[in-house]
Amino acid sequence: MTEPSTGLAPAARTPGARRFRRPILALVIVAGVVVFTVAWALPNVAGSTFVQVRAVVTARAASSGPTVVIAGDPAVQASGVDISVEVDNRYPLSVVLGTSPTVFRAAAYLRNDTGKLTLAWQTGVGDATAEEGSDSPVGGGPTDGAVVVPSGVTRHVITDGSQPFSLVDATGAAMTSGVYYLKVWAYGIGSPLVPMALSGGTDPLGPPADLPPPPG
Repeated sequence: MTEPSTGLAPAARTPGARRFRRPILALVIVAGVVVFTVAWALPNVAGSTFVQVRAVVTARAASSGPTVVIAGDPAVQASGVDISVEVDNRYPLSVVLGTSPTVFRAAAYLRNDTGKLTLAWQTGVGDATAEEGSDSPVGGGPTDGAVVVPSGVTRHVITDGSQPFSLVDATGAAMTSGVYYLKVWAYGIGSPLVPMALSGGTDPLGPPADLPPPPG
């Protein structure tokens, strides 16, 4: 037997309902793009634009050795300086940066009598948290890799307590008088220069605009 007809047609979707759904779909798509950009694309592709690097240089006071003035601070008699690097990730999330086995580097240049900057000292250390190898999210191979840098400020020691940047040679004689310019690098990103005047040295030419990266 057939069901008796009610005489009512199936409910049709009104144009107003279709117009209401279209803006919601557009908002969902836009929100997805924003989340993808903020949570993945920017931290992974443009991470270095959010990271700043700063050198932390501290004189190691001693009863003998040259006087040293670091970035205009009071003069201190010291046998060496300890150097760390501060990495400031200003993005609210962790970012991914490419790296190499020597993650943190430091160098000091002295301007000679001809005005040329000459490398006086350099060192570098690795980072145990850095990933290396072909499965790294950045780079790949035995010498490249990536590291996840957390949001906020982290500090990494470049010269530890037993191995500072010595201001005296093996005989105890002070290094050449003058203004040394220090710079540190983290994940390939350089810091502003830190001037260090040794034994009352001056530089009539003033600070250079930048330093060349140390070799190696």
